[in-house]
Amino acid sequence: MRALKRILSCISITFLAFFVLFGTSSFFTSKASAETHTYDGKSPYYNSCAASGVTKKSVTIYRDGASAKLELKFSTVCKTAWAKITLSRPAKTDGEATALVVRNTDNKQYSCASPGGNGEINKGQTSCYTPMVYDLDPRKAKAVGYWPYTAGETDWY
Repeated sequence: MRALKRILSCISITFLAFFVLFGTSSFFTSKASAETHTYDGKSPYYNSCAASGVTKKSVTIYRDGASAKLELKFSTVCKTAWAKITLSRPAKTDGEATALVVRNTDNKQYSCASPGGNGEINKGQTSCYTPMVYDLDPRKAKAVGYWPYTAGETDWY
């Protein structure tokens, strides 16, 4: 009888420890909060999404008498968004500027340097673009641009 009580006690403690550490069984069945869509992380030129690209939001960043145009692009066919930054003059150094696209529902973000983008703006270059994020309502995206000692961002679209 004592052995049975010990076994039941051990089982009870094991279950209690399991629920303290992991909560309920929903720990194993809950979905991750990050979204995964076919177009996420792909180049805007994938499936010709860029061909239907329009600028939905833009902002100009000023620095030392030069400017950078930061755009949030949106494909009306693919329902995707990406960021593009264009300098008013060629870059003086490698990695001088870059952009990010950020999705609001899961904070997924890609930079120009991410696979699917065309790389940060290096010496002599004037622009870069990011890979895409799926951006159909209720999702929204914004563009964030970085240039030495300054930055800018668009509103959400």
